Amino acid sequence: MMWNNSGIVRVPVMRLKEHPFSSARTADEVLYGMAVLIREKVSKDWALLETAYGYRGYGRLSDLENREWSVRRWQKAVLYMVVSPSADVYEAPGYQDPYLFSLPRGSLVAAGDPEGRAGWCRVRLADGRGAYMRRGQLRPADALFYSVRTEEDKLRESLVRTAMSYLHTPYRWGGKTPWGIDCSGLCSMVYLLHGIHIYRDAGIREGYPVKEIPVCRMKPGDLLYFPGHMALYTGRLEYIHATGRAGEDGVVISSLDHRAPGYRADLASSVTAAGTVFGQSLTGAR
Repeated sequence: MMWNNSGIVRVPVMRLKEHPFSSARTADEVLYGMAVLIREKVSKDWALLETAYGYRGYGRLSDLENREWSVRRWQKAVLYMVVSPSADVYEAPGYQDPYLFSLPRGSLVAAGDPEGRAGWCRVRLADGRGAYMRRGQLRPADALFYSVRTEEDKLRESLVRTAMSYLHTPYRWGGKTPWGIDCSGLCSMVYLLHGIHIYRDAGIREGYPVKEIPVCRMKPGDLLYFPGHMALYTGRLEYIHATGRAGEDGVVISSLDHRAPGYRADLASSVTAAGTVFGQSLTGAR
C-alpha cells in the first residue's frame, strides 16, 4: 500500500458501509490496527476504502490514522494480534490503572519497549501513544500456527477449534468480532487468525485461496456454501455457522444428517458448493 493513500484503523471496530452515510447497511467491520487503502474521498467525512484482504466499502475518515509519517511507522513496526475474545488496553501495567478501551480478537497493536511488570506487554497504539496489555492476550501477527502444506491435520484441527471459540456469539450483519458476527465474518476471521485471507462474503472468488471441491470430499476446516450463506465444516456431517434465524440467533452447530437434532432441512437441501485451501500452494493469494 502507498503510505500517502493509506490509513490505519484507530477505533476498536470501524464499520465499512455499502454507501457513504451512517444509516447505510454495514458491509464489513475492519478492526483496530488494520491498514486500509483510501481509494477515493467522496466527501469531507467519507471515503471509499479497500482492506488488505481486497474488500471495499465506505468508511469515516475520522476512524483512520492517516498522517503519512504515522502510517509509515506503523507499516514498519512489528505487530501483535489480539487472540483472546477481547483485550483491555491500559495506560499503565496494572488492573487498577486507568483503562482506555477494549479491542476484539484480530485487532493489531505495535510492539513497544520491553518493559513493565511480569505478564504485561508495552505496546504502541495507532495514534502513537504507548499503552499496556496482558502478554498472554497477544501473539506476533505474522506467526502462523501450522503450515497448510506440511501440517494439514493440525491446521484443520486448529481451524475447527478457533471456530468453536465463537460458539454462542450473537449474530450481527457485517460483524466480525466476538461482540457480534455474521456467517462470512465467522469463516473469514477463523482463517485470518491463521494467517490466511479468504473472501469476506459467502462465495468462492477467483484470486483468493479457496478452491471448490465436491461436497463428498469435505474434511474438518473446509468451507460449506449455501445461497447467501456459508459455514465451516467440523466433521461428522456437522458444521458451525452464524445465523440470524429465530431461536438460534448466533453462532451454532447444525447438521446435514436428517436424524440429528441440529438438522437444518432448509440448508441441507440447498448446498451449492464446498471449498478448501488445502492441497495447493497459497503463494500469490491474498
